Amino acid sequence: MKSLASFLALSGSDRRLLMQAVLMLMLVRGALHVAPIARLRDWTGRMRAGNRPAGRIIWAVRAATRRVPGATCLSSALALQRMLSSNGHRSQVHIGVARVSSAFVAHAWLVYDGAVVIGEEEHESYTRLTAWDAGQHFGSAS
Repeated sequence: MKSLASFLALSGSDRRLLMQAVLMLMLVRGALHVAPIARLRDWTGRMRAGNRPAGRIIWAVRAATRRVPGATCLSSALALQRMLSSNGHRSQVHIGVARVSSAFVAHAWLVYDGAVVIGEEEHESYTRLTAWDAGQHFGSAS
């Protein structure tokens, strides 16, 4: 009930943005199972003109990540990059690995305006393998 009351206390604009973030996160989660990563990179980084402030978009995706079951650092970073780039904001998705005991673990994080805004927990423990910027073209996927 507290969550519903908090949701209803938001402005109409923030409620719509939060719902958009939830839907985007769920869409990205599904797409990760069926689409090639090159297509996802192109799609999430496709720049468009928009008018939403980056801070509100970041807030919405972070809030959605806490509420969507099965959300991962990668799905959250990609969803946030898509929503930011759709509003004209550049960002970078980073993917890294670390060794824990005898196994490798992976982690994704998103950097916006020089700060890690998704996946910030322990990202410094990971060796970056790759990164891509919004607006960077990777192939012929559409």
